[in-house]
Amino acid sequence: MSLPEIPISVAVPACRRFEQLRTTLTRLRDCVPPPAEILVHLDGNDAGLRALVEGEFPNVRLLHSSGLIGPGGARNQMMREARCAWVAHFDDDSFPVDADFFARAWRLISRYPETAVLAATILPMESHDPQGLWLQAIYVGCGHLMNRDWFLRTRGYLPLPVAYNLEEVDVSIQLHDLGGRCLQSGDLRVFHDHPVPVRETEDTQVAMMINTVLFPLLRYPLPLLPQACGSILRRLFRLALKREWRVIQRSLLALPAAMGHYLPVRRPVRTLTAWSWLLLRRVPLRVASTLAFLLSCVHD
Repeated sequence: MSLPEIPISVAVPACRRFEQLRTTLTRLRDCVPPPAEILVHLDGNDAGLRALVEGEFPNVRLLHSSGLIGPGGARNQMMREARCAWVAHFDDDSFPVDADFFARAWRLISRYPETAVLAATILPMESHDPQGLWLQAIYVGCGHLMNRDWFLRTRGYLPLPVAYNLEEVDVSIQLHDLGGRCLQSGDLRVFHDHPVPVRETEDTQVAMMINTVLFPLLRYPLPLLPQACGSILRRLFRLALKREWRVIQRSLLALPAAMGHYLPVRRPVRTLTAWSWLLLRRVPLRVASTLAFLLSCVHD
C-alpha cells in the first residue's frame, strides 16, 4: 500500500549533466512517501536531457529556457510554476540521503510553519548531527526547502549562467531583511555528488570574482561597502598568490560593464539587518527549543 504524497513540490535545475540527473531523479522517485510533484528546468533546452527525462521519468514536469539563465533563473521559473506552498530544491547532482526525506521535511514544516527556508545538511561537506537545529544566515542551493510565499516577496535570483558567490547569499539577505528566517536541520540530509575541482576553469573564476563585487553592490547599504571592499581585496590577493594573472586581468576589464549594468537595479537592505545577517553568517545560533526559535525571530 503506497503512502499518500507529501504536499511539497521539488525543483531541479538541469544543465548538461546526464548521469547525475538520472541518479537524482531516480533517488527522488524512490522516496517514500513521495513529493507531490517534481519539476525539472532544462537550461538551454538541451535535446538530450529532454529525451532522458521524457523517456525515463514521464511524470516529471519539464520547464525550459532557450538561453542559459543559470540555476538562479531556473529556480525563479520553477518557484512561480510550483503548485505547493513549499518547494524542495536540489541540483542535478544532489539528492536526498534518506528515503523518508519528505516525511522528515513535513514534520519540520508543521513545527515551524513560519520559517522561510529549511536548509538540509549537505554531505559529505558538512558534519552530521541528527538532533541539530540552527538558525542560519544562508542556505545551500543544492539542498533546501523554500516557502513559496516568502520567496515571492523577494526580487528572486539573478539569472546568471555562473552564479557562485551570489545566488543564495543574495536571496538569503533579502529574506533576512523581510524578517524571513532560515533553519538548518541535521535530520534533513542531502548528498551533493560534486567533487571540488583542483582548479576552477578560468571563465568560472572570472564570474566568481565579478559576482563577489556585484553582491554588495546590489544589497549592502553604504556604511557596509568598506567591509565589502575588504572581501574583494582578499579574493584578489588569493588569486595573485595562485598567479592567476589572466583571471585578474579579465575580471578587472569586465567589471565596469557589469557594474554599469546592475547599478540601476541596486536595492540595498537596511543597515541594521545587514549587520545582523553578517553576524549570523559568522556565528549561527543553535535552536534548543521552539521558544528559543520564536524569541530569535523577533525582528528589529
